[in-house]
Amino acid sequence: MSERLSSREVSRRAVRRQIETVAMELFLESGFDTVTIDRIATEAGVSQRTFFRYFPTKEDLVVGDPMEFGSILRDLLEARPADEPAAEAVEHALEEFTGHVHRNPAALGISKIMFTLGTPGLRAKHIEKNAVWQELLLPDVLRRLGDAPDAELRGRALIASGLAVFETVLAFWASHGGDVRELLLRAFGEPSRRQ
Repeated sequence: MSERLSSREVSRRAVRRQIETVAMELFLESGFDTVTIDRIATEAGVSQRTFFRYFPTKEDLVVGDPMEFGSILRDLLEARPADEPAAEAVEHALEEFTGHVHRNPAALGISKIMFTLGTPGLRAKHIEKNAVWQELLLPDVLRRLGDAPDAELRGRALIASGLAVFETVLAFWASHGGDVRELLLRAFGEPSRRQ
């Protein structure tokens, strides 16, 4: 049974989506650095105050809330079978996470902005996001590694490697298009028909 949203929440989501859509179009058309928050707000038909209610910074609009999406990825990892090896669990969780990418209509635009128009501010925010994700994923990876020698070092390297593959796929997708899940499977070297 799906969650029933209040009319206020439906309205909030519509405003957020409007701001995102307008911003992505402007960023792709004019470049990230040249587009001001004032311009985004004006063209989205909202006040600057409303903009800041949804997005603390322009960079947050592109990168998103690291905790929100990182928590989704963590939950997907924790839902993997308990006996699945750490590397496989991370790969499978990232594969499942591509479903969230596909359901976000702004995802391709976001990827294009992040990986083709990358600016220092966006790169810094992206590095910050990856650090948050690594800390969120580490406990489950460490549990899977058990008392293996250098478990923390290996766990951090495994997560960083998985996230690097994921980002490479998003950058490739931004430039070439295609099915992001299929690209991820190919990048990890998995058969395209894995269920």
